[in-house]
Amino acid sequence: MTTDLGNYDAQAELLSALRNDEELATLSKGGFHNLVAKQDAPFPRIVYSQLNNRPTVYADGEEVRATVNFQVSIFTDSESIIHEKAMIKAVDRIMKSLEYGKYDHQPLFETDTKLYHVALRYEKNFYGDDE
Repeated sequence: MTTDLGNYDAQAELLSALRNDEELATLSKGGFHNLVAKQDAPFPRIVYSQLNNRPTVYADGEEVRATVNFQVSIFTDSESIIHEKAMIKAVDRIMKSLEYGKYDHQPLFETDTKLYHVALRYEKNFYGDDE
């Protein structure tokens, strides 16, 4: 059976894991958003983006490995920044449970919006199976 690894719905898996984590759901007062948060969503909030989902290894013309990358961003304002570390730890724990490895962590301050933004990037390899 051919597995279309490049089209695996990793995004649905991630959103489900984020939403179903009680600690993170409680901390993320503004919720979870794909690509862009709603303008009026309170802080702190999480924005996730799938950066990549592509086949990376082929054998005998079949996909045998796909690589998926996500950025999970935590946005806080001056009042909610106290929750930032706990949210980073929760996201790291969730991503580890999904077998993603972190490869980047960028703390940023957005001067135009006066928001704190931590961009966390993760990667996972999915392997096909012979069923």
